Amino acid sequence: MNKEKRGQLTKAPEFRSYTTKFEVRSPEESVVDSHIVTLRGYASMTEKPYSMYDAYGDYDEMISRGAFKKTLSERADVAFLLNHEGLTMARTMNGTLRLNEDEVGLGIDADLDSRRSDVGDLLMAIERGDVTEMSFAFKVLSQDWDANYDKRTIREVSLDRGDVSAVNYGANPNTVIAARAFPHARDAQLARLASALEDGDQIDPAQRTQLARMVRALPAKDSAVLADVAEDLTGYNLALALKAMLAND
Repeated sequence: MNKEKRGQLTKAPEFRSYTTKFEVRSPEESVVDSHIVTLRGYASMTEKPYSMYDAYGDYDEMISRGAFKKTLSERADVAFLLNHEGLTMARTMNGTLRLNEDEVGLGIDADLDSRRSDVGDLLMAIERGDVTEMSFAFKVLSQDWDANYDKRTIREVSLDRGDVSAVNYGANPNTVIAARAFPHARDAQLARLASALEDGDQIDPAQRTQLARMVRALPAKDSAVLADVAEDLTGYNLALALKAMLAND
């Protein structure tokens, strides 16, 4: 098959997916819009090669740093969706979705309304670690292929009237998987574990997995508090460390 036809693919809708670190931030109690929750993550990684497949077989692809600069400067109209479909949850045009390109890739901040049932379902799935990946829809404006059309470098894309989506599965797991639990839910879970440990109870495998997942997703200041007892998930010292961590929040 003639792989040179790959080089003719521009300005057609394309999708790429990535595993991302989702961070969910709830507002302070004093904030008027207390139902707004901000979701942060990366919809794309730059300067990280990954494998793709099309009708002509396998090829390697990479999105160059700076590929999003022009489209972002032109205030591209982009929606935040789930699996590239459904009702818009946030949008750049009204400021509820904010996109930026940094040294990692295309970062997103989406202000979601937790009163919506679809948003609530998504946030619970992220908190549980059921959804850990993002994808984005785009059109290629500038690209390079090597002589054999086996390596593609995407130089510039358009995001206008495209989307960034939380997705069930992605094709390009480039980043570390982590999901930060909601602060109020995390604190309640940790408090229950701390009380059980202080009473001398053993935690069961499900609690151990839950605790390990939360510890991995903690900010650096909290991780430091637990550093000395990270290997001891049953002891009295861990109970004290958990309570100290909650007190430091």
